[in-house]
Amino acid sequence: MKRRDFLRNTALAGLGLMSGCMRDQPSGVIFRGWPYEPHLVQENIEFFTDQTKIDVAYRSVSGNYHDKMVALFVGKTPMDCCYVRDDDFSEWVEAGWLRPCDDLPGVQQYSEDIFNYNLEAMTYQGKRYGLPYYTDFTVWLYNAQMLEAAGFEQSARTLDELTEQAIKIKEQRLRSPDGDIIEYPIVLGFRQAPGMGFSDWWALNYASEVDLFDNDLTPIFPDDKDQRAERILQWIVDGIHKHRIIDINSLTMGLIRENTAAGRQAFCLISKYDVEWVNNRQNSAVTDAYLKARNIPSKETTHAKTLKMAPIPSLEHGQEGTLGWTRMYCLTAHCNADRLLDAWQLMQFLGGKDATGDYFTSRRWFRLRGLGFAYKSLMDDPEIIAQTEQWGDIEIIKKLSQVARARENIKAPWFPDFNVYYQPEIQKILLRQQSPRDGLARIAKRCRAFKQEWT
Repeated sequence: MKRRDFLRNTALAGLGLMSGCMRDQPSGVIFRGWPYEPHLVQENIEFFTDQTKIDVAYRSVSGNYHDKMVALFVGKTPMDCCYVRDDDFSEWVEAGWLRPCDDLPGVQQYSEDIFNYNLEAMTYQGKRYGLPYYTDFTVWLYNAQMLEAAGFEQSARTLDELTEQAIKIKEQRLRSPDGDIIEYPIVLGFRQAPGMGFSDWWALNYASEVDLFDNDLTPIFPDDKDQRAERILQWIVDGIHKHRIIDINSLTMGLIRENTAAGRQAFCLISKYDVEWVNNRQNSAVTDAYLKARNIPSKETTHAKTLKMAPIPSLEHGQEGTLGWTRMYCLTAHCNADRLLDAWQLMQFLGGKDATGDYFTSRRWFRLRGLGFAYKSLMDDPEIIAQTEQWGDIEIIKKLSQVARARENIKAPWFPDFNVYYQPEIQKILLRQQSPRDGLARIAKRCRAFKQEWT
């Protein structure tokens, strides 16, 4: 039995597993999500209920969200809509667990205002399935004070220039606010992890405009254009072992934003919404030291742009791009028919416009937690611009929003298998247990096998 058929048959077999649950459905729209700020989610739902008089039964799903949701889907547990990661999207569509929304009233009004990479993430085989919960992308961050102390006015635009800057910073023996010498100016995220693991690898490739797969999702590396994927990996290997400017703990470190905020590195890749966190003096020794040196009390300001955003360094001048990702709200395939329009109204309130025509929830998530949004028009909102300029660069954010790319093979039903396989292979390259070319060739060969298994 092919794996695609196995997944579908498993879902069908689940029809009878939890039939008792169908008799005890809670009233109102049944909504499930992972446990990020559940009290704020509940507040959003209360705003929705006050506005529409539609009841919502919300519950957060703790632990391994993917596996627990699969169990709920297989068991036909009552559920009208839920959070979906773009990592899991195609798998859940292929299994028949999600319902398209492109036939519902008002869906087309959002399409022109959503960034391309977000719209693509919520579409499968020509059908639209979701509205955005939040979105973000990877940005380059540098310590402006360290760069200035080493004699540079702005962050490098190419990887070769970055090597030069990092070596200079290392030679200066600069110190962090807690007194540690900056031995490794660069830290990257190459710890094995499910979901968004190895996002830095994708971001570096896309910054150099690398295409890793063709339109049929057949891998074209290691012989992609100018062997860029191989050259990027070789640059990282050299940075770790030859120049010793990239921290080897990049393979295990899970607290990159905390390390950067503490001033232990000069350069890193980071999620855009974390830039607010690292430039907040409550979290950042770098920012706090900067503001204290200028006798600025905490009651007067909590932010300073000491850690600055810049385009991600690429192999050559003129290249640009980054990795983007999307989290979305979707209707389930067994959404109660009597609650369908109510569930769609909830989805619009959370992932689109409220009854007044405002992107209320997207705006509120940004204001309270800095979560990224998928709507172009919000980039020109005066309130959002003013808040962003406290800690970041709105023009860089606008530019990266236009060139961000989703992982090319994320809609392949074999992506979860690939995600588990390729990460240790990349780590072997970075540990010099195999060459970049040999490692990429092994990953490409396994991708072709995954495709065959799912055909």
